[in-house]
Amino acid sequence: MKIGINVKLGIIAGLIICIAWYLFAKSLGFYSVEVYIYRNYVTLGVLISGIFLTIFLTRKSKNGFLEFSQGLRAGVVYSLMIALVIVIFNYIYYKFITPDTIDFFLSEAKNSEFAKTLSGDELNEFLIAERSTFNSFKLVPPVLFFGLISSLIASAIFQRKNPTPPFSEN
Repeated sequence: MKIGINVKLGIIAGLIICIAWYLFAKSLGFYSVEVYIYRNYVTLGVLISGIFLTIFLTRKSKNGFLEFSQGLRAGVVYSLMIALVIVIFNYIYYKFITPDTIDFFLSEAKNSEFAKTLSGDELNEFLIAERSTFNSFKLVPPVLFFGLISSLIASAIFQRKNPTPPFSEN
């Protein structure tokens, strides 16, 4: 079974995002908020540019012709592969690389000016809600959403129907 270009590029792109995230964390500090801002920019840039590249290469591999649905499928599979790699890296990052990140950011939130305006029960509810948002699947919805939108746009741009449909003896 041959692995498609969209799967290969998706895994490579996911690894690029993970390496960039780790390098940002290593250089800026593992407990810096800027790391997450840069990670989001890199993720969005690699996702969108990779979708266009994936759909273009898919069209090239099909002799210059591409149905809209084929391009859409290639872009969505690419996005799914990125999301899968990011989920695995998120788990490794929060479990082994910086296991106390969540506690650090929650303690910072507890000491913030915003937290001082809340009562004790409201603060506890806020901290519980914030703790639940730190999980491995946090980036999956945005990656899939922007991946779908980018795939729709790129598929519309790169679609080219074959003027001579394949021959059938029916």
